[in-house]
Amino acid sequence: MIKNSLIILLATGLLSCNQPAHKQPTADTAKTGAADTTLTDKSIVDDSAADKLISSDTSTMGSVATDRLILPGKGIGHILIDQDLELALKQLGKPDSSDAAMGSSLMVWFAKHDTKGYRTSIYSHRNMGGKDESISRVQKILVTSPWFKTVGHLGVGTALDAVKKNYSLKPVTRYKANGHNVQVYTDADNGISFEVDEVTKKCVAVVVHKAHEAASAYINMH
Repeated sequence: MIKNSLIILLATGLLSCNQPAHKQPTADTAKTGAADTTLTDKSIVDDSAADKLISSDTSTMGSVATDRLILPGKGIGHILIDQDLELALKQLGKPDSSDAAMGSSLMVWFAKHDTKGYRTSIYSHRNMGGKDESISRVQKILVTSPWFKTVGHLGVGTALDAVKKNYSLKPVTRYKANGHNVQVYTDADNGISFEVDEVTKKCVAVVVHKAHEAASAYINMH
């Protein structure tokens, strides 16, 4: 009886040794997964500087999570106005497209790298001739995902009338997208702009920029 039990245990052990081991994710696999996550409709990921900025003003939080919060004049999610562009690149990875001219650059990320998906655009500029000329700093951030919201829960998909109740908007420019005219409204004092489809009268993109500055840029954000 004991002999038979020993034979069964030995056989079980041999079968276990012959089973294929579960493959552990490599560093490259982990990086790929992280990149895929940052390029979903959320698009903007964690950075401690933004946590400090937001925690310094508890009135900004409301019920909107830090990583999806639109802060007029300050930033969107964890990408901040005046932030070193290199820090933003570490967060978002390689852009899907980029353009540069006269010390300015525009970088664009699409959700899941699909040009039909949600878009995150960052416009940056170097202080040419200044002491920090080597640093390109974030000047404007544009998002088309409804995932991002202001404290008052305004963002992409919000009706123009609702936005006007919270911001003093001035029409500044327009462009055409998907066969529709899109009107850009800016609240320069607060540092935020809303791009509104003139047919649906709903917001299709939000831009955060420095307060008291217009949303226009040397390179067209579109």
